[in-house]
Amino acid sequence: MKIMILGAGGQGAPCASILAKDPAVSEIKLCDINGGLLEKVKARIGSPKLRIETADASDEDGIAAAAAGFDAIVDLVTPAYFEGNMRAALKAGVHYLNTAWEEYIYEGFSEHGLRPDARLKYDDAFREKGRTAVLGCGMSSGYATNVVARYYVDRLDTVESIKFRLAKRDTRIPEEEEILHPWNPGWNPKQALLDFVVPTYKFENGEFVKMDQVFAEPEIWDFPAPVGRRQVSHHAHEEPFNIPQSFADKGLKYCDFKYYINKAVAPIVVLGLGSDKARDIGGQSVKPLDVVLSFIPDPGDAFLNEDPSRFEELDATSAVSIMTEIIGCRNGKKLRYLIHVPTMNVPRKHMYDTYGTSLISVALPAAVGVKMAAEGAKKGVIHPQDLDPQRFVQLMRESGYRNEWEETVEELGDA
Repeated sequence: MKIMILGAGGQGAPCASILAKDPAVSEIKLCDINGGLLEKVKARIGSPKLRIETADASDEDGIAAAAAGFDAIVDLVTPAYFEGNMRAALKAGVHYLNTAWEEYIYEGFSEHGLRPDARLKYDDAFREKGRTAVLGCGMSSGYATNVVARYYVDRLDTVESIKFRLAKRDTRIPEEEEILHPWNPGWNPKQALLDFVVPTYKFENGEFVKMDQVFAEPEIWDFPAPVGRRQVSHHAHEEPFNIPQSFADKGLKYCDFKYYINKAVAPIVVLGLGSDKARDIGGQSVKPLDVVLSFIPDPGDAFLNEDPSRFEELDATSAVSIMTEIIGCRNGKKLRYLIHVPTMNVPRKHMYDTYGTSLISVALPAAVGVKMAAEGAKKGVIHPQDLDPQRFVQLMRESGYRNEWEETVEELGDA
């Protein structure tokens, strides 16, 4: 299997490291516009399978040419380029996978908003070529939400609701002091900030409901320790607008995604400082978002700067909790499944020894998803929940991943 990866940054480099250790992968081409970064990543991975090539993600024909002779493209650049990269995959006749995308890929979205019966662009084109495009196959969306949801929905006769909740915590910082620490997402700060600001959706009673208000419908959610009780609200994410379409045949009536309200970023967003619309300030046209971003440090290159001496400390203090609640019926009984995916990349030492990097939360599901596409997954444009969840978990384990999710089942009475 020969895989081309677009982007040598925070996810592309770890994905290349993971695939370089996979016996099913014979060749990897890592592409990025930054030639110096490519050289450093190549030296860090040190695999004869890996070759590098300078490429511009905005050059559709150039990407198609670079992909010639490969089996698939793994697109790990900013989501701004994903549609062009999908077209490049079609031109090259290869499979395609990304970890983030936008709702405008649905046909008719710009004219009508999001509709339950909307089809995905390029679906027919990928089918005709006998190829698969997997959208949003990282941690979330991806393995910890979509794949887990499919695993449990398959156990049910009907499904009433699916809710996703995600929160993080650094236990070195007392909760009452969180607001005193500057916000830094650790990845693309522009995209991270926009995800708080841009409108999103919930699915309710068979319709998509647009949520224009920032931090809409806040609630308190109980995450397992050490994350604990956190306030969450609607947040721009892929799951609420692709999960309902996959599970319509099970009668799904409600779906949403809520993310924890970061106390440091909330005042910025509420004041409108996350807006990318220009305003006149003292005779100058200024985008508030640009001003805020000028004060946020560059996230740096975590892959090149991984420090194994800090793994034990990070394992003990840095937590990510992803929870999925599924309510549905089986054999005449109403059930509530509560599934918890704890921090995916611990213990970091094991991940580092297994994959050459501890940064596997997004990159490993992407590597598994693209292997499934090349193996012969459903053709066309699909989502992670359209992949076989049993096979997905099997490939994760075969790669050396040992973590398990936690499951709670509650019987709510007769259906």
